[in-house]
Amino acid sequence: MALTKQDIARAGLRLLNEVGLEGLTVRVIADELGVKAPALYWHLKNKQELLDEVATQMYLVHIRPLPPARRRDDWAERLAERARALRRMMLTYRDGAKVFSGTFFTDDALPGEAELEEIAAAGYTPEQALCVLSTVFHFVIGFTIEQQAIEPMPGKREERYEEAAKRLRARGGAVAAAAEATVFGDFDEKFEHGLHLVLLGASTETFKIGAKAKVQKSPTRR
Repeated sequence: MALTKQDIARAGLRLLNEVGLEGLTVRVIADELGVKAPALYWHLKNKQELLDEVATQMYLVHIRPLPPARRRDDWAERLAERARALRRMMLTYRDGAKVFSGTFFTDDALPGEAELEEIAAAGYTPEQALCVLSTVFHFVIGFTIEQQAIEPMPGKREERYEEAAKRLRARGGAVAAAAEATVFGDFDEKFEHGLHLVLLGASTETFKIGAKAKVQKSPTRR
């Protein structure tokens, strides 16, 4: 059977947990598919194109369209659900957030298009809606990159961070305890707290009406 970009990308997804981002090469994927590496270069010119396709397939495999909204004011909770789904998607794979971050989406469908329309329908300008959506997406990706740096796979802490946590516990005291809880605490709880802060800021009337601080220029002295 002739290979497609989608075949190659999904083979890459299958290998991510085994080899991670650094080990995910065209040659490794070719071995997985039982072909020679040059056969893959007919479809993908370099590793960046490979990662673009892998990230696209990751999204298409895991993220489903939202059901129709019941009310206009449901947008924040629905966006929160999408944020949680994106995080779960990236946590499914070793280095999943790094793979997804900064890649070019190769499918014609626009990620977040439905959410963008719902935010705008709630009374936001298109620019404000895009600002809200992109800020939430950036928070999710950044948070998950940091989480996966500490725990490459859920529940498996990277050795350096495990040693750092032990040193903090050994030091004792309120500051060390707070630092350990902040860095190594429950990631689900920290994620929900951060997501709440982002959506709370986006829901304020000040943001919604687009109020902006104006910088007053000092009068020219003569």
